Amino acid sequence: MQHAMPTASPDFDFGQPPFDLLTDVQRAALAGALDIALYPRDAVLLSREEPTDALFVVLRGTVQERRGSEVAAVHGPGDRFGLQALYGAAGNTGGTIARRFVAAEDCACHLIPRAALEALAVENPQFGAAIIGDFAQRMRDLAALRSNREMAALTMARIRQAYLHPPLFVDATASLRDAAEAMRQNRASSVLVRGEDGAVGILTGTDLRDLVVLDGRPVSEPVGPLARYGLLTLDRDDLLFNALVLMTKHAVRRVVVTENGAIVGLLGQSDLLAVLSNHSQVIGLQVEHATDPADLRRASRSVVELIRTLHATGVKVSFIADLVTELNRRIFRKLFELLAPPELLANSCLIVMGSEGRGEQLLKTDQDNGLILRDGFDCPDLPGIVADFTRHLVEFGYPPCPGNIMVSNPDWTRPLAGYKDSLFNWIHRPDEAAQMNLAIFYDAAPVAGDATLLAEAKDYLLGRLQDNQMFFTQFARPALSFDTPSGLFAALFERRRAEAVDIKKAGIFPIVHGVRALALEKRRAETNTVERIQVLAELGALDRKMAADLVEAFTILSTIRLNARVDLPDENDGAEEGTELAIDNLVHPDRLGKLDRDQFKDCLSLVKSFKELIAHHFRLNH
Repeated sequence: MQHAMPTASPDFDFGQPPFDLLTDVQRAALAGALDIALYPRDAVLLSREEPTDALFVVLRGTVQERRGSEVAAVHGPGDRFGLQALYGAAGNTGGTIARRFVAAEDCACHLIPRAALEALAVENPQFGAAIIGDFAQRMRDLAALRSNREMAALTMARIRQAYLHPPLFVDATASLRDAAEAMRQNRASSVLVRGEDGAVGILTGTDLRDLVVLDGRPVSEPVGPLARYGLLTLDRDDLLFNALVLMTKHAVRRVVVTENGAIVGLLGQSDLLAVLSNHSQVIGLQVEHATDPADLRRASRSVVELIRTLHATGVKVSFIADLVTELNRRIFRKLFELLAPPELLANSCLIVMGSEGRGEQLLKTDQDNGLILRDGFDCPDLPGIVADFTRHLVEFGYPPCPGNIMVSNPDWTRPLAGYKDSLFNWIHRPDEAAQMNLAIFYDAAPVAGDATLLAEAKDYLLGRLQDNQMFFTQFARPALSFDTPSGLFAALFERRRAEAVDIKKAGIFPIVHGVRALALEKRRAETNTVERIQVLAELGALDRKMAADLVEAFTILSTIRLNARVDLPDENDGAEEGTELAIDNLVHPDRLGKLDRDQFKDCLSLVKSFKELIAHHFRLNH
């Protein structure tokens, strides 16, 4: 039950945006128009059936925003709600699930009457744009939610809900003609081949065409030796989204589906593409069929929209990172293949480093790449090729690396022996730049060319490491370089504006580099931060409770960072053709919902504890 008091409150926080845009006179006018409403715990403040004529701003306590039986958001002091209900979109999220605002505890809210709000919006256009802009953004979010229902259904669906092509088997002794006839009669595009040793392989219509028409093999030849074995399989109860990742990663058009270990069907690419229009497989096909960098540029820009779509439908950050990593690497690989002659491809290894090498890049950050050349190989056109590679990536939206860690820098395009010399110096003559280069290279992953060149360089790196406490102390020290604030959240409860936090420096980097230092000390070859944490826990180098908390914190911080980024305007809005907006790592605690604020606070507290662990382990305080 609502108890309204027609008196102004001196506690209204005019420092909260967008109210900080009001002049002193306008603030006084708003203060005079405010009401206060008190609500007991479990009271319904606003529902679909109950229109409102005021905007709610929480003064004390917390209010849950419920959609059906689920809590969609929690609003704490300073948070506002009710704008949709105020302008005729009450309670509905774009579907059939009604939205209610319920007091989670005894709470008080300021009520801003519609007339006062609209008068201020007319008098102060900047304030009006902020208020209406907020409302318009919510409406755009709802429209996006409606348009992405099919995507949401897919990401939550199991393979058993999709159409599966019945498995068509032939024996290994069957001829190519027999296989083709079986496909024709069953209107199938592939057959599964039962090998004599019990293994199952696959032969597709494309394989038949290449074998008979292009290679000239007789149609009487048995299919057993010609089939491809080592099938990609998923269980019938696995997620459809996992099938998308698998198809993208291995550039295949079908996966074999099993149930209780037995093959029950094939899931085809076309069955998924029929559901989605802007999707990883579409982007993957664009990359596969690209004939020039302009084609790749279009595919690359589609990745940003894919991230927005997946994120809007609730796909976990780890899954998005896996998918984006595969797409980015395919784009880099295809670009290098378009620019490099065959002899360069055969005698080099294109590598990515940093977050891209760790498989953790969600958005287009600075380029971190290099090229390892086979010793003794010479390519006269190499300077022009690597310069074009860097230039095209900039056009795709990947900014140049401020530290110039790119293939266009000769220091990062050199023979294997040159990389070994650098690794030796970075290990035995460490300075700040050497430590940074070593850390970046330790995260390297191959993208194109001969991957054994990178493997040999990594083996050399791990083999040269010694049990030198001083070296590992210096290597781990950057984990403590940036402050992880602990008192900024107190400002929120003292009605003061909390300072923005660089989430990368304060939270993500200390985890990444601290874990990297522990992994290097153990001579581990993994590059992904979560995989490193899990391995360190198995080795006893990290307490299992700390390891689990670190994985959770790393995921939450990455999600908050992504939330802040995708809420910004589209990369192309207001930008010149071929440019991207700078990545913003700043998080404003006073703009987060209460749940996110609480999680952010807990994560930063854990990061501080982890930094203390790193300081003790590597004797950084001695």
